[in-house]
Amino acid sequence: MSEKDTTLDSSVPQIPPIESSTAKDLILPFRILVSPFRTFKQLAQRPAAKGLITLLALVFAITAAAQYASATRIWLTINTMPTSFLQTDNFATWFAASFSSSILYTLMYWFMLTIGLVLISKTLKGRETSLRNSFVIFGYLLLVFVVLYAVRALMYLALPSIQFQSDSWPPMSQAAVDDALNLMAQSWGPLFAYQFGSYFTFVSLAWLVILGMIAVKTIREISWLKASIVSVIASLITVFLLQFP
Repeated sequence: MSEKDTTLDSSVPQIPPIESSTAKDLILPFRILVSPFRTFKQLAQRPAAKGLITLLALVFAITAAAQYASATRIWLTINTMPTSFLQTDNFATWFAASFSSSILYTLMYWFMLTIGLVLISKTLKGRETSLRNSFVIFGYLLLVFVVLYAVRALMYLALPSIQFQSDSWPPMSQAAVDDALNLMAQSWGPLFAYQFGSYFTFVSLAWLVILGMIAVKTIREISWLKASIVSVIASLITVFLLQFP
């Protein structure tokens, strides 16, 4: 190689690859939270699946915390006496079912969003990558769910408890469900904590689109405009099919 070629090569900025360290791989979700551009660029070089272990553990823990926090705000009328939902026999069954459905929903969201990002980005060419690597890298987008559920857990803890005129939760009849929803809207609707939690859902969706755009840009090496189109369309399709939590 000539001296001129060496000079040109040295002038091109190089992105240092992520060091092959289990500890550093496990903290990748936090690095995305702090520096998404740099972290996704490094993941494009070496997709590290170990960080998904930390991320999934966070999803499980925060989801459980949000479910439990919501249950603390529910009081039922059993034998004419107000009773915390946590003290009822139905709580464990409800918690297991609600937790399982939330986790399944999150995993389905990961699958649908990844498929959408992969298929749509293929139409715009760019650098090819394997489906496995795409699932690994796009899996880090679940970080949005961790923050969303954490905010919701704090929101529930900041809300006052509500006494429902029912001896079971969730209510069994549609009329009882409508009454419960109306009571929640009347009691919590005007409160800042509830409004902030509701609006943060839209903020999370926008954040998901932005992170998806960064991920597609770094993986496929396409323009920001194309990456944004891919992320917006894939996110809208996923929301249409699965809605947003």
